Amino acid sequence: MKKSTVFRTATSAALCLTLTTGAVMPKEALAWDWLSAGLAVFQVGAQYAYLNKQVNYLDNKGRDDYMGQIKDKYGVNSDPTANAMLARIMTRLSDAVALTDESIVKKPYNYFVNNDKSFNAFCTLGHNMSVNIGAFTKLNYNEDELAFVIAHEMGHGQKNHPAAGVKKALPLSLLSALYASQNPNNASVIGATLVNAVGTAKLVTKPMESQADNLAFEYATRAGYNVGGGAALWQHILEQNGSKSSGFAEIFNDHPSSISRRDNYSKKITQWSGNNVKVNAETGQITVAGKPFYTPSKTSTMSPQEQAFFIAGNLSAVYHNGSQHEAVWTNSENTLLVGEQPIMSFDGVADSGSVETRLRDILSSSKAAKTEEDKKAEKANVKAPKKEKKVKTSDKENTKEAKPLTMRQKVEAYYAGQK
Repeated sequence: MKKSTVFRTATSAALCLTLTTGAVMPKEALAWDWLSAGLAVFQVGAQYAYLNKQVNYLDNKGRDDYMGQIKDKYGVNSDPTANAMLARIMTRLSDAVALTDESIVKKPYNYFVNNDKSFNAFCTLGHNMSVNIGAFTKLNYNEDELAFVIAHEMGHGQKNHPAAGVKKALPLSLLSALYASQNPNNASVIGATLVNAVGTAKLVTKPMESQADNLAFEYATRAGYNVGGGAALWQHILEQNGSKSSGFAEIFNDHPSSISRRDNYSKKITQWSGNNVKVNAETGQITVAGKPFYTPSKTSTMSPQEQAFFIAGNLSAVYHNGSQHEAVWTNSENTLLVGEQPIMSFDGVADSGSVETRLRDILSSSKAAKTEEDKKAEKANVKAPKKEKKVKTSDKENTKEAKPLTMRQKVEAYYAGQK
């Protein structure tokens, strides 16, 4: 926080106290009040400086100690499936984040599964993250949906939302704690205060939530998770809560609604496909290249709409990767594919043959239409083919893109340079 900002904030706080008191005090006391106000400005300004210092400590050097406080409060859950899944998700997402933001290499995430049975996850100061065991059970351990939950929290972490939220939302309570502690340099006082606030939406704003949602889509898709996972996640939350405001929805009841978040992710599926794949959120009907393709039936674990977003995510990847003209087929595991891209499982689908034929016809007609467009474009703009420049073998080797380092390799390289 800049000194000028600290001074303005402190002055405002002191004046509010003074003016409020002055309204009921005699005029003779006003001179003394202004002197007190001046002292209050100094004291509050000093406390804000301490606040910044301690928040910075907890966000960096003291982050492991702070993590210990969080674990003590929430408890560490030992569910092997949940822990293995969280480690796998964090590894993949960290690799994805590191491709565009190498700050994660210097400050990789601490994370653990906690014992809380409600549906939530949080990222607080110091890239300290935890996922409730309740998030795993409520999502039926669906890795694609959980990846979007965790990627959202990483979005907060990468944009320093926790630190910004602490300084905006908790200054008065933190300053009070510092003053009462008789030891303003003790970061444990702030840590203990913040532990009571982690896992809530009190430290983040609606713009922060929207930014984290958009970053979650980038991180999760770059990590190879289903493009439809975000929309499916919020569809699941809507169905779990119904018209009631509880659990995850209650925590974020003053933030973007579940419907708006689902619809935002649904639009991203369509955009990812080049505007070729869409889902009707009311019925679950999937359209491909403007033609009705498939409406899933309800299963014991998923609604038609939630399934539709996952299937649409796979179809979107087909178009995004340019493989929409590859063979449509069903493998020995009863999975429909386009080329090597899995689309959906045919387990429990009575008319699987017609579904396969329908997708093949849609993609074939789309290919035929594209071919006609290409022919017309060629006739309208015929140009002599350019001669390709010959590339020497040595040049070809030099132009090959280097394979990106994994998160683990970057972390190792970073720490090797610190020795």
